[in-house]
Amino acid sequence: MKTRHQFVGKYPILTKSEKLILGTIHPHFTEKFEVQFFYGNRSSIWKILNEAFDNEIGDPITVEGIVNFLRSRKIAISDTILECLRKNQNALDSDLIPEKLNYGLIDQIRNSTINEILFTSGFGKNNAFKLFYVDILKQKITKKIREEKFVLLDPVHFGRPVLLKILVSPSGSANIQLSRSKDYLDVKDNYVGYKTPVKQFKVDLYKDIFKNTI
Repeated sequence: MKTRHQFVGKYPILTKSEKLILGTIHPHFTEKFEVQFFYGNRSSIWKILNEAFDNEIGDPITVEGIVNFLRSRKIAISDTILECLRKNQNALDSDLIPEKLNYGLIDQIRNSTINEILFTSGFGKNNAFKLFYVDILKQKITKKIREEKFVLLDPVHFGRPVLLKILVSPSGSANIQLSRSKDYLDVKDNYVGYKTPVKQFKVDLYKDIFKNTI
């Protein structure tokens, strides 16, 4: 099964963008997506951002609402894989066989004002950070990067320093791991009154990450 990216070509990185959300590639079957856009299969990331920013995207969530939100907040979104084969019909990164990577990201980032790239997956096989940092930029992931989950790129790559950082996964299934993280445990008492404290913590994280983009 070969998957060709349906959205990268339609939504290039705008020159005024300051932050970039970067993933791998969407699931193969896009016909039943909630919205025809990146992460549109379940819209989990857009639901979190919509809650974090007082319904700026809108209800219901639409492509137009997402695009307007991203543009106003100077956020870009793209993926690292343009074409891949799949061992199975699932959406697991580990079951992908990348055939064509998105090397166009280099020029698009260089020609923008992006100073921070936020990855929706990390260091595993075919994860977004690994594909971008190792396979596209030809850099080596060090023990320090794995521990800190971020690295500041030398200006030689894009003409300015660019921070690469692993974004907390928007999926609900990631909440169990998040609930055990030091970041959450350190502020756990602040969320005692919430019905879904871990979810609220994630919403607040996203708001903090993206709030300074305008």
